[in-house]
Amino acid sequence: MTSEGNTVSLVLSAIGAVPNIQYRFRFSVTDPAGKTVQSLTENYTTAPNQYSFTKVVLYPSPALPGSNTLVGQYNANVDELWPTAAPGVAGTSFILSITDSSSYQRTQTVIIHAAGYNASESVTIMIRTQTTSTLVFSALVSATSSGVVAISWKIPKNAPIDSYIVALTGTSTVKNPADSERISIVAAIMTISSITSVKSAYQRTDTMGFYFQPTYPDGTFPSTGVGLLTLAGPNGGSATLTATYDNTSQTFEASYQTFLDNQTGTWTASLGGHAYSDSYGNSGPGIIVTTSSPLRTIPLTVTVTTNSTIAVGQQLKFNATVTYPDGTVFQPGTVKAYLLYSGTPAVNDTVPVVFDTSLRIWVGTYTVRPSDTGGLWSLVVKASDSPTPPNTGSATRAINVQNTTSGNASFPLYYFGIIAAIVALVLTTVFFLFKRRNVTHARLKIDLDAVRSEAGRIESTDFFKSVKDQVKKEKDDK
Repeated sequence: MTSEGNTVSLVLSAIGAVPNIQYRFRFSVTDPAGKTVQSLTENYTTAPNQYSFTKVVLYPSPALPGSNTLVGQYNANVDELWPTAAPGVAGTSFILSITDSSSYQRTQTVIIHAAGYNASESVTIMIRTQTTSTLVFSALVSATSSGVVAISWKIPKNAPIDSYIVALTGTSTVKNPADSERISIVAAIMTISSITSVKSAYQRTDTMGFYFQPTYPDGTFPSTGVGLLTLAGPNGGSATLTATYDNTSQTFEASYQTFLDNQTGTWTASLGGHAYSDSYGNSGPGIIVTTSSPLRTIPLTVTVTTNSTIAVGQQLKFNATVTYPDGTVFQPGTVKAYLLYSGTPAVNDTVPVVFDTSLRIWVGTYTVRPSDTGGLWSLVVKASDSPTPPNTGSATRAINVQNTTSGNASFPLYYFGIIAAIVALVLTTVFFLFKRRNVTHARLKIDLDAVRSEAGRIESTDFFKSVKDQVKKEKDDK
């Protein structure tokens, strides 16, 4: 199909030709008014070993004169004259139109092109619906110096779905058949190339957001209508989301509020064929469009309050606050606490914790035992809730454990000082006795025996025995 006034190429294709021979043909064309024109004889000579060929004749042309200013169907035929007489050896048809298509979608443009009018002739163009004869477009156009009339009509996005009659009427030119043609207008098929996720990944309790931009066939954007998206989770369940127009972004947006127990993994939002429609019944996309985003577990915030230094026999008290990112206090689930020491020997003690419903905190206690090694310990608090997989969080605090009975030499030295003081007191007493009495060497020997006796008495006391036991224990530990 082509427009009025255009030249048409008639192509004859011959197969099974005889090499090195001349062929003669005659072309004929019958226009929509029933008038037939014939060409002069068209000759073609095959070359040696040539078994096929093509012959092209233009219509209208000096070789085949005729009219190309009438709308409708033209029938073309070819008669073989030589080397054999074969009337109607080939045939075809073509259409000359006053519009560039026979069918349109809303928002597309109808291009009108007609020929055969007088120069500068005023021509009236009218377009009406076929069902109700409603006039939807009219114009008065002057033909060019070559008698061509050209104009266009932009189809509204709310144009009635119907067949339309396009008619041209000249003030002086009368055509038979007249320039009148039927076209059809259908709903626009919207183009939606993609769906965009607001974020590349989401965490539980996040709001998933999706948006898309429909486009009319003429490239403009709609601002009305709704789209129905299907959001499918990794476990096979799905939800239907309604996408509405947002004036700020000028796109259609939909959202889904995730929950603490939503299944983690890949979630896919899809817009099925014609799942979007504007307020006039134009719809799209022509094919399904999808996008995917992962949903991940949510981190719990664990805040621990405790004293940082603790001694043997004292009680370590701590409390922990566990919250979700939105500030909601975590309660149903599991909270565990551990006291860890990485020295020798290593320690990993579990500390029981309970939830205080009135204060809405987790509370734990631990009493440092004499056997606990002194030094830097770690208090680790871990929380997890019930979904699968669970949402988790943890916090660590450094605790300085003081144990003076473990590896401290000052304890035995203290008691050695006491013993030394007792011995010094005994020797001082003996010295003064010796000086006052002016004793002989033999008498001094007897007094030294008395010192030994006194020392033995002191050594046999419970106090001294406890000191000896402590010293022995220190040596054994070393």
